[in-house]
Parts: sequence; structure tokens; C-alpha cells
Amino acid sequence: MAVPHGRSLADFLPLKPAEQLLLKHAALGGMTVISTQRPTDATPSNTVRAGFLRFLILGGDDLNPVHELGVMLKGAFIEGDLELRETQINASITLTHCDLQNLSLRGASVRGTINLAYSHCKSLKANLMTVSGAMYLDHLKSRESMSLQKSKIGAALLLRGTNLNGQGGYALVADGLVAHSVHFEEKFIALGEVCLNGAVIKGQLNCRDCSFKATDASALSADGITVQGNVFLTTGFHSQGPVRLSGARIRGQLSLKEARFERKDKDENSKTLIAQSAHVEGVLIMTNLALPLDNATLSSSHVGTLHDDASTWGKEIGLNGFTYDFLTTEAPLRAQERIDWLDRQIPANTRADGLKGSASKFRPQPWRHLQHVLEEMGHAEEAREVGITFEKRLRKIGLIGQAPAGIPRGLKWLYRLPALGLHSLYGLFTGFGYRPMRLLAWFFGTWLVCTSVYWYAAIEHKVFAPSNPLVFQNETYASCTAEYGEAWKQQHPKQDLPSDIGNWYTCKALRGEYTGFSPGAYSLDILLSLVDLQQEKDWGPITPTPFPSYWDELKNLEWGHGIRLLIWLETLIGWGISLLLVAIVSGLTRRKE
Repeated sequence: MAVPHGRSLADFLPLKPAEQLLLKHAALGGMTVISTQRPTDATPSNTVRAGFLRFLILGGDDLNPVHELGVMLKGAFIEGDLELRETQINASITLTHCDLQNLSLRGASVRGTINLAYSHCKSLKANLMTVSGAMYLDHLKSRESMSLQKSKIGAALLLRGTNLNGQGGYALVADGLVAHSVHFEEKFIALGEVCLNGAVIKGQLNCRDCSFKATDASALSADGITVQGNVFLTTGFHSQGPVRLSGARIRGQLSLKEARFERKDKDENSKTLIAQSAHVEGVLIMTNLALPLDNATLSSSHVGTLHDDASTWGKEIGLNGFTYDFLTTEAPLRAQERIDWLDRQIPANTRADGLKGSASKFRPQPWRHLQHVLEEMGHAEEAREVGITFEKRLRKIGLIGQAPAGIPRGLKWLYRLPALGLHSLYGLFTGFGYRPMRLLAWFFGTWLVCTSVYWYAAIEHKVFAPSNPLVFQNETYASCTAEYGEAWKQQHPKQDLPSDIGNWYTCKALRGEYTGFSPGAYSLDILLSLVDLQQEKDWGPITPTPFPSYWDELKNLEWGHGIRLLIWLETLIGWGISLLLVAIVSGLTRRKE
């Protein structure tokens, strides 16, 4: 029966010396060692034709079968392109320390492992390939792009010490790859983009002691990747150009500990880390980074726990929509450090661009979420500090007092000015609801100041008098009136006016059962609008009859006028404090949502 060319040993006779040795060891299942070092040039003693190697990899022929362990070759120079597209390979392939040209495994199915460790390969095309075991590409050097797109590897894909040169394009294209684990380690170097978009990794993705350098777009692109285990971009990881993890799904942790992220060719507009809409169920570890993380975005992503330190974050980071369930740091958790973190966002999101009002691109979500997480963690004081700072930012940006739609532009200030004033007072009195105890300080301070003024006005200026006409019209108390005091002075010009004459406050003639004037109780009665201490009802300031002319009224202002105005002001303050206190106690003014 006729067989295709290249599937019979007769098609390759006479054999080269290295091929004769390889044929012998392939039948016995042993390693064929041509040299312990990779050859740099082809010689009669180290050359194996790619076609003959393919003949053995596919199992040989009936008279020259290959052992179940497969072809194992070391230190050979492979002449020509090794074409294994769409083939069924029933044993492992081991080509270590070899020099290959173009190796094609597109659509191939390999029952076993592939080992190309320490070899040189111009290009490797292995998209749509299936390997039941591991694929060893350790210390492999590729001179052109390598493709593993949509391939399936039953065990690990190992690229330890590998050197990939994409010649200005892609270094490795492994979009849609399915593997148990992937390892870029031991001084792995990629010049050109490494693509793992949409890959599914059932174990871990390890990137340690490795370097990714972008020549065109990204350094490492893993958008939409799914990792069932952990992802380590850790000690020795170095990227020059964007690392993309947008849409990634990581069931374990994502560790960036001691990693180094740099812009591409020092481009100020280039991103370092793009992880939008990613989901990490475990911990995102971002500690001891070699450089602060600049120009990174985590927008709309979620992590279980964010673990970072003070040196993690650089400038122009995107945090809008970024959520986390828990926060941990190397040092004690401080609100100011977290506020500084939020201030490192993209300038447009932090008001640094100068735009205000509806034109501002300020993003409140990072502030609200940080505050919520701090509260959930029990850091109530830190949460309050974040909330207060957030309210102040809203006012500075012009997002307080925005008029509803439909109000004419020329009238919007009628809405904005009162809102700004109330917001400022709200912050002054209660810290925007986060410092309710301030009300007590304002209450006590107002009471003390007004008490002092009322006392001085009563003692020195005789301003206060009983408001009950049965008292102030009773001739029994004539010595308490101001008019009596003036008359007494005229009768005794050389003597000081006794304190109990001409002053209702100190008048001893006033019967003891009548409510005596108390500056402190009077001030408290005014402040406590819902409490009646009988002071405001029984006593009031003496104010002269108004003049018909405003100018005459202004020229004849007396202490009584001032005390009347102070009483009105204290009444308004008392009502305001009471309403705020009731609202805070009931939880109406605490801006959580």
C-alpha cells in the first residue's frame, strides 16, 4: 500500500551520521545526545533534517517504529522547517539544546509533553494545538513571534529563562490559551507584546524575575483572563509599557509585591497598569513596589481585600468605580493617608483641572466607598474624617447648591447662595453631621457669651426690667426704676448711687417671691426654645420708643437696642441648634448614602 512521502525511512536514505544515531535511540526510547551545547552552525555530524525528524515524531514506519517514550534529541542542528500542522502525535517531543528554524504545531494533538528547553527557534506557530502534558519552553530563544493562540495544555506552560523577540511586533500570542498553570520566571525576557487575552488558567499565573518590554502597544496583555488560582506579578517583575488586566477574573489573590511598572519609553501619557472591570476574589497585594504606581487605572474593578502601603501609589490613577470589601496596610490605618490616596487620582477627578459645577469631572464614588468600608471595618473616626473632607471638596468644586433643571439661569443664584450658606453653617456647627458634639460646644459658647453680655448690660446699663405690669407699675418698687435713680443722683450729687436703687436687677425692694433676673438662666431660656424657665416671660430689655426717622433712630441707639438684637440672634441660634440636634439624633442629617 502506498504511503505519503516522508512517512517511510526509504524517503530519507542515505541518513546523516546524527540521523543514524537518532534512529537507533528512538527505537530504544533513549536520549540522543549530539552535543551538550546548542550548535551555532550546521556540520555533517550535528545536522538532522526536519523532514526525517518529523518522520520519527509521527511514529516512524512499520519497520522502524519509535518507542512509546517518543523522540528525544539534544544538541542537534535542525535543517529546514519542522512542519507538524494538523498531526496526531502519540508520544512526547523532546528537542533540547537544538537549533531550529520554523516549527509549526498548528492544530496538532500531542499525547505527552513538549520540551524545547535551551533551544533556539526562529518562530513557533502552535495555535489550536492540544498537549496532554506540560510544555517546556525553558531558556528557549525565539527570533520571531511565537503563537499559542487557543491552544490547550493539560499541565504547565513553562517559560523560565526564555527570551522572546517579537521583532517590533508580538513576542507571544496566547489569546484563548487553556493551561493548568503558566510560569514566566528565571529572567524571562519578552521584547514585544505578550498576549494572554481570554486565557483560562486552572492553577496559577506566575511572573517573577521577568521582563516585559512593549515595542508597540502593551507589554503584557491579559484582558478577560480567567485564573482559578493566584496571579503573581512579584519580585523581579518588570514591565516597560502597559500591563492590561481589564475584565480579568481571578479567584485567588493578585500580588504585585515588589513589582516594577514603568511607562513605555518614558511616555508621559502611557499607562502602566490597566485593570478596568477586573474581579479579584482574594487579596490585591500592592506593597514594596520598586516605583510608585503612576498612570494606572482600576476603574470599575472589585477586589476582596486591598493591601497596600504608603509608597504604593503614584500620580494620575483611575479609581472611579473601584470597590473593595476590606482594607489592610503595613502601618496603622490613617484617614489622611487614604485622603492623600484619593487625591492622587486623575486631575480631572480631583478638581485639579479647575472646572467647577456641572462642568467638573469630580468623581464622588471613591470617597463614598472608602467611607463605607472604613465604617464597616469599625474605623468610625477615620470614616468621619473622610466624610468631612468630602463635603468640603463638594463645596470647593461648586457641587453644593446646584439649582434644579428648569430654573432660569439668571435666578440660579437665589437657590445657590442660601444652599451654600446653610451648608457652611452645617459644617461649622456639626462637621456635616459627623461631629454632632460640636453642637454642645457651640451651645455652651453661645450661652456663656450671651450670659456675660446680659450680666454686664444689667449691672452697668440697667437694661433689664420686669415685663409684668403688676410689678413695674407698682409704686412699691419705684426705687427700682431708672427714673428714681436719676432723681436720687440729683438729690445726692456727691454720693455714688447705691446698687439697690434705679436697677431692677439689683433692687432689694423687689419682693423675693417674684422671679429674680438671672443672666445665665435668661440666656438658657432663650436658647432652649422648648423649655420655659420663666426668665424670658418675666424679664425683658428696656428699649426706648422708636424715632420716626431712620437717621434719628441710628443716632440714638442704646444698649437696649443691642440687647434686643442679641436676644433675637440667640433665639435663632437656639432654634437652629435644637433642630440640628434632633435631626442628628434621629439620623436624618448623617450623609451616608
